[in-house]
Amino acid sequence: MKLNHFLNLLGLVILLLSFFAASVLYHFVYLPAIETQIRSQQEKELLAVQRGIKFAQKSLETLCYDYAVWDEMVKFVESREPGFIESNLSVNSFEAADIDGAYLFDTQGKLLWQHFVKPDFSSHHLQKDNTAWIGQVLPDENVVTKQLPSTRNGIINLDGTVVYFSNAVVLPTDGSGRIVGSLLMIREISDSLIEQIRQLSLVNFDIEGLDPEQSYSGLTDFNSMPQIGALASKHEWLINDVFGVPTLKISVVHDEKISPSIFTPESILLFITLIIASACSVIPVSVMILRPIRSASLVLDKMAERGVLYKMRTTWHIDEIVRLSSSFNLMVDKLERHQNYLESLSYKDPLTGIANRRSLEVFAQRAFSQWKEGKGVIGFLMIDIDLFKEYNDSLGHQAGDQAILSIAQTLLLECRRRGELVTRYGGEEFCVVIQGDNFAQMELLSKRMLEKVRELNIYHPKSCFDNRVTVSIGGVFYERFHPSFSDVSWETMIAQADEQLYKAKLSGRNKLMLEYKRVELLKLVE
Repeated sequence: MKLNHFLNLLGLVILLLSFFAASVLYHFVYLPAIETQIRSQQEKELLAVQRGIKFAQKSLETLCYDYAVWDEMVKFVESREPGFIESNLSVNSFEAADIDGAYLFDTQGKLLWQHFVKPDFSSHHLQKDNTAWIGQVLPDENVVTKQLPSTRNGIINLDGTVVYFSNAVVLPTDGSGRIVGSLLMIREISDSLIEQIRQLSLVNFDIEGLDPEQSYSGLTDFNSMPQIGALASKHEWLINDVFGVPTLKISVVHDEKISPSIFTPESILLFITLIIASACSVIPVSVMILRPIRSASLVLDKMAERGVLYKMRTTWHIDEIVRLSSSFNLMVDKLERHQNYLESLSYKDPLTGIANRRSLEVFAQRAFSQWKEGKGVIGFLMIDIDLFKEYNDSLGHQAGDQAILSIAQTLLLECRRRGELVTRYGGEEFCVVIQGDNFAQMELLSKRMLEKVRELNIYHPKSCFDNRVTVSIGGVFYERFHPSFSDVSWETMIAQADEQLYKAKLSGRNKLMLEYKRVELLKLVE
């Protein structure tokens, strides 16, 4: 067999093995993970529908309770004055609140007053014997005896029309006293109400009535915590009324319908293309010689283009090539050690031994890139020794250098966490880069630096602060990256921190001035 044929065959075998491995990973790793995500999304949609229904019901419950627990309502039940109805139970009030029916009962379940929008909601269509409602729809004797506020809520079937109801006992406004009756309000589960819930939950679903005489054993109760078994484009649940009778069927249509397939036209076309390319490719020279030479050429080209040392591969089949690669790698090791030593000197400040401005540029760029990826908050501090020129003029430059060294070491001790770097920016100025989790942590570090420098008690004959050397600090803190920060660079942040330092100097020195950059969130207008 010729070498080029062997290499083509080998490439084809590798391609097939790769496809087989990809299929295994898809079916046993990727697909279960995707199905779990889809199942979780569908359960969230079901929960959103549940909460949307409860939210739509809440207004009815609140309105019924407010009308029932009211001194004037107690008087009306006892006196039945018509003027109360005209002034407090007007038709417009119920229509504005989207109430389809309101009914006032005494403690024995006898109807005292009613209001309805449709004839279907008149007293003729209510339960013929209201005593069957006591306990589920109307309050029972135990509730009346306690003389405390209580409500009953749920779904009932009024002669073929399914409604949501809320019932509250009638008693004085302070919530205690003799219960004289109960107030029942209903709202029809109509197409308009269903559409409101759809818009509220952002989920597509339908509700249809059921025949209470039939059995629906295959459906579970929707009021329980929704669980998804097998993935499907639509799931159905059962809604029972307060008496446990099947009343409604809710069908939720999901956005995520099916699991993705690996056998798409695009993937099949790509696979066929790779097979053809592998079969047609020809390696002109033996792998035993050409591959090591090509590898060495690539390494040398990368070193020439990027100015970075790279090692050669040493796992070859020819001993001479292995020894040549090993000797080259030994030379690279020696050059890397010398290069690292020289680079370490170029990244340190010769006086203080801390990072210099070149280190600041490298670290700030890396921290800024991580911040733009959404990793934490970022901040920059500019620190300047107060009245340093006067200090040098009074005590000499050697004392000034010693003061800079002491302050630098103090700041360095405070910046020991990952994501923190203190650098000498120039002269008596320092710059600190902070990448943290929250503003509180960064602000605490800033205050601690200001305090620690004061605690050094370095004598300063011209200082206004107990003849001690102090510093002024200006800083800017940005919260987690937001698209509104796209035009900001780390150089801009340093400039903003320098502006705060200038303000700290103007306000009397020995101060900390911080600026917080937050995203202004849009508020929903109700």
